[in-house]
Order: sequence, then C-alpha cells, then structure tokens
Amino acid sequence: MGSRLRVFLTPEQDKTLFHLRTADVPQKVKDRAEVIRLSAHGWYVEKIAAHFHWTAQTVREVLHRWEHLGLEGLWEKPGRGGKSRWAEADMVFLEKCLEQEPRTYNSVQLAQKLEQERSVKLSPEWLRQVLKKGIIWKRTRKSHKGKQDPVVQQIKQADLEMLELSAAVGEIDLKYMDESGFCAWSEPSYSYYFRGEQKRLEQSQRRGRRLSIIGFLQPLISFVYGLVIGGVSRKSYIQMMETEAVEAQKTGRIRVIVQDNGPIHRCKEVIQLWSKWEDMGLYIFFLPKYCSEMNPIELEWQHLKKDELAAKTFEDELDLAYAVIDGVQTRGEKGNYSTQRVRFNSSSSA
Repeated sequence: MGSRLRVFLTPEQDKTLFHLRTADVPQKVKDRAEVIRLSAHGWYVEKIAAHFHWTAQTVREVLHRWEHLGLEGLWEKPGRGGKSRWAEADMVFLEKCLEQEPRTYNSVQLAQKLEQERSVKLSPEWLRQVLKKGIIWKRTRKSHKGKQDPVVQQIKQADLEMLELSAAVGEIDLKYMDESGFCAWSEPSYSYYFRGEQKRLEQSQRRGRRLSIIGFLQPLISFVYGLVIGGVSRKSYIQMMETEAVEAQKTGRIRVIVQDNGPIHRCKEVIQLWSKWEDMGLYIFFLPKYCSEMNPIELEWQHLKKDELAAKTFEDELDLAYAVIDGVQTRGEKGNYSTQRVRFNSSSSA
C-alpha cells in the first residue's frame, strides 16, 4: 500500500492560503486553497472529498498541483476547460421555468434541470456566468463575527484540529452535534430571477408548528438524529447523549462530542451528568461563542434546507417530517455515511 498523500505548509504558506478565503478570487481558487489547508491539518483525501462533495481523484489532483506548482497551481491554466454547448433557446427555457414554476432555483438545480430536460450539460459555475446577462442572484447573510473573541477562537481551533487528527488516525471517535429547525412554510430564500422583479411563492393555508432536529455527525461514517415537534428539550438532548455514552462504553473508545454553548447543553441537570458520561468514555468539546462555522454539521443543515427542501411548502407537520427524513437519507447517500433516526421516549418531549 502506498504512503498517505498529505501536504505540509510553512506558517507563511498557511496564512496566505487562509487569507484567500476572503480575497477577490474565483470560488474554485478558494476551494482549492482550503483543500490544501485541510490536508496539511491532517484530513484524509476521502474526508476532504466528502466535505466538498468532490471525487477523491479531484482532491489528489489539487494536492499534486500544489506540490508541483505551488500557489500558481490553484488557478486554471489559460484556455483550459471544456467548451459548453448551449443555444439561446436553452436560456429562454430556464427563464420560463424561473418565471412560471412556483419554486426557487440555485445554479446547481438549474444545471440539473437543463441536463435532464434538454440534454444540455453546463457546470453550475459556467451557468452562473451565462445568467449574469439578465438574471441575478439575491441573498442575505447573518453574521456574528463582531462578537467573536479571536484569541479564544484561535486556541479552540488548534484544539479542535488536534482532535480531528486523533480521529483521523483512529485514536478517538469524534462527532459534531447541533440542533436546527424546519417550518411547513418555505423560509425567505433567494433564486435566480429577472432584474427588477421578485419571485413569489404561495404558502399553504396553515403554517403549523416548528419541527426540530438534533443530530450527531461523524463525517464519512454516520449521522444519528432525532425529530421532535417544537423545540429540542433537555430531556431529548440527554436521551441522545446517554445513547452516545453507552456506545462509547461498549466500544471502549473515547468519544468526543463537539457542540455549541446552547442553554440545554449547560443546564444544571446536564452538568450533573458530565462526570458520569466521562466515566463511560464520553467527553464534550465546547466551541467558542458565535463560532458556528467551526462545526461541520452546520453545512449539513444548510444543504438539507437549500438543496433537499428548497422552496417547498408542506400541508402539515407529518408531511414536513417525511420530507426531512428523505432529505437526510439523500444527504447520507451523497456524503457516503449511514443515517439512523432515534425515536424519543414520550417523556423526552417535556
């Protein structure tokens, strides 16, 4: 068996690649820079590929280009890339879909529709360039960067990278935990549409109650989750953590749960269980405040909502729950990990 493919960076190189994330460069360059940094931080090729939804061969090519060309290898060579085949009628077709269909589309979904219905294959990146002629992408973004403590974040990031390295070599089991929620009405979203006009989505007559999800993601291995009407309670959280502690005790391996500082994660009843869980082999790693981007499960929530449930409305909570379950299953197939739904005890909803 050949040696593991990994790159090594000097502090200056790592800093340069880190700053590319916010630089005015193509998204492909930013992605390739992040691939190099993740490899240097101990991530396996397969884990990086799953994170970006690339093939392992694509990741290897990026790493090899870095080894041979350095920073220059992050950019495309002049004249490279396939010549797309499309006609004006294909763009008219997409414009009619955007105007007439009661849903939103992102560039990936538009590219899939174009290939499925007109046998025209364009990459989402190239399609975005074509659509700029008369259609724009509108979006909003929430941010808490101003509330972050950079010193604490740097320390925690270094600690987390050590945990990820230990997990990569099989010393521990590392899982990322978080909660999220869904509504029967589609949330305000964004879509390609005509300049000066706004896409409107008709909602169902009844908004219904919120459906919440709590999940434990072990990249490339498993995603364990539970659904509950309303918010996730401390009892539901404790039930999930107790299950993780029992499994850690059975395997005899240390299991670390990465999570934020939510109220139910630090309530009195939970704090009293920490020593018990640690005796069973289950430990908790708290992320710094306002640093949700450090938790990879946030990307799963994002893809689940914007890819699998994008622009859909549901008649009731049951209809929504089935859609979430199907969406999680699809995400598992794309990310090459198993999925398991936990059914809560009746008392756990309190």
